[in-house]
Amino acid sequence: MIRTALTMLVGDKAKFFGIVCGLSFAALLMTQQGAIFVGVMALVYGHVSDTPQAEIWVSDPGLTDLDTNDLINERELDNVRSVTGVRWAVPLLRRIVYSRRPNNSLSPIMVMGVDDATGLGFPLESSMVAGSLDALRHDGTVVIDEHAAKTKLRVKLPDGTSRPLTIGDQMTMNGRGVEVVGLCRSTLALFLYPTAYMMRSQLSTIDTGSDRSFNFILVGADADADTDAVCAKVNEATGLIARNRRDFSQFIYEFYLYETGLAPNFAIAVILGFIVGAAIAGQTFSQYVSDNRRVFASLKAMGMRNAGLMKILLIQAFFTAMIGLGLGVGGAVCFGWLLDGTDLSFRLEPSLLAISFMAVMLISIAAALVSLRSLLRLDPALVFRS
Repeated sequence: MIRTALTMLVGDKAKFFGIVCGLSFAALLMTQQGAIFVGVMALVYGHVSDTPQAEIWVSDPGLTDLDTNDLINERELDNVRSVTGVRWAVPLLRRIVYSRRPNNSLSPIMVMGVDDATGLGFPLESSMVAGSLDALRHDGTVVIDEHAAKTKLRVKLPDGTSRPLTIGDQMTMNGRGVEVVGLCRSTLALFLYPTAYMMRSQLSTIDTGSDRSFNFILVGADADADTDAVCAKVNEATGLIARNRRDFSQFIYEFYLYETGLAPNFAIAVILGFIVGAAIAGQTFSQYVSDNRRVFASLKAMGMRNAGLMKILLIQAFFTAMIGLGLGVGGAVCFGWLLDGTDLSFRLEPSLLAISFMAVMLISIAAALVSLRSLLRLDPALVFRS
C-alpha cells in the first residue's frame, strides 16, 4: 500500500511539487521567524547573562527593563552589604555615552562602569579576545565589544577605507579621550548599541550627573544562603527590589514579551506563513485527488474499502509533510548561517522544530482529510465511464 500511495503521488509531479512547496513555505516562515524571535528575546537580558558572578541583582523598584531605571545612591549599597546572607555587594553603573566619529556623526555606546575595588561586573576572563582586564585600572581606558569593533566602531583611514578598532586606538566619549586596551565578546544589546567596559569612577567623570550613584547593585550570597531568602531580606531592609539572576532575567523577558509589540509582530508573520502554506497545500491536495478520481475509483472497484483509501491519503500526507518540513527547516538553517556575524540574532531551539513539525503535519493531514470526503462518496463504476 505504501508503494502504491507514493507511486500515485510522485507520478503527478506538478501536484506533488505544489503540495511540497506550500508545506516548505509554511515550515520555512514559521521556523525562521520563530528563531529570530527567540534570538531577539535572548538579547533583552543579555547583559545579565554576561555577568554570571552576580547571583542577585538589586535595582530601583520602578525598573521595567535594563534600560529603564533610576539611579541608586551610595547609602543603599551600605544597607545591602549589612543584610544577613550577603557575601559581597558592588555597584554597577550602566550609561549610554556618545562617541564622535571622524565624519562628525555620533555613535551611542552602552558603557558598563564596574566596581573599582574588585572589578566585579567585568566579563569573564575567558571572554577576552585581546588585551587584559587589568589594563582597565589605568585612567582613560576602555574595553570594547569585539563585534562592535569590527562593525559600528571601525576606524576610517585617510584613503577612504576602514579597519577594525583595535588595542591602542583612541576614542572620544562625551568629549573625553579614552584608549582601547582590550576587546571582549559580549551579547548584543536589543537596541544594537556597542558595549564597552570601564571603571565606574572613570565613567562617572565622562557621564556627568552619575557621580557616586549607579543603576544596579550586584550581590553574591553566602555559600549556605538561599538566594530567594536573601532577596526578601534586601527588599525589607532597603525598599529596593532584589531578584536572583534567573528571576531578574525572567522579569525583563516578560516585560518585552507582554508590554511591547515584539511578540505580536512575530506572531502575525508566523500565522500568515501557516495560513498561506495551508491554503497552497490544501488547494493543491484537493486538486490532486480530483484529478486522480479514476485511479481511486479503480482501487475501489478492485475491492479496496474506504479505510484503505484513507490510509493511502494519510501516507501521502505524511510523506509530503516530512519533505516539506525538511526543506523548510533546511532553508531556515541556511538563513541562520547567512546571519552569522551580523546584528540580527537567530536562535533555533528544539522546541521550534517540534512546533514546526506539528504545524506542518496538521496542515498536511487536514488537507488529506478534507479531500477524503469526496473519495468516500466516490462511485467505483466511474472507472468504466467514458
